[in-house]
Amino acid sequence: MSKKALLAFLAEQVKDAKAKGVLFSLHMKATMMKVSDPIIFGHAVKVFFAPVFEKFGGKLAAAGVNVNNGFGNLIANLDKLDADTRAAVEAEITAVYAANPDLAMVDSDKGITNLHVPSDVIVDASMPAMIRNSGRMWDKTAKRKTPKP
Repeated sequence: MSKKALLAFLAEQVKDAKAKGVLFSLHMKATMMKVSDPIIFGHAVKVFFAPVFEKFGGKLAAAGVNVNNGFGNLIANLDKLDADTRAAVEAEITAVYAANPDLAMVDSDKGITNLHVPSDVIVDASMPAMIRNSGRMWDKTAKRKTPKP
């Protein structure tokens, strides 16, 4: 697999989901594919939140952020940043959420997105749940919405 092709594909899917007004979601087999899927998942997080990593990638890495463990790992490590940097990162995250398509949610009440933890959206469980909900997933407001096909 080509990393360059994967990143281009993911960026196009984010852009297309925004254009179509549908949820962006990612479904993988991260518990079984313990080497490749977390890496692919990390690339998806970095593509979705690209401006955050473009501006603060070095500081986030120094704080121990490893998005192969999901976006939740970034959130969990924000307290390791100085207050000004943390505020700037949080503001950039807010801007990314506003600019990008809505993310499918694992738990909209707690703000847990589809990109928070690789094992939260295991394809064996997430796809049947989506099918049971007429092909829809939950958005940030706990409403069912169509995800990107």
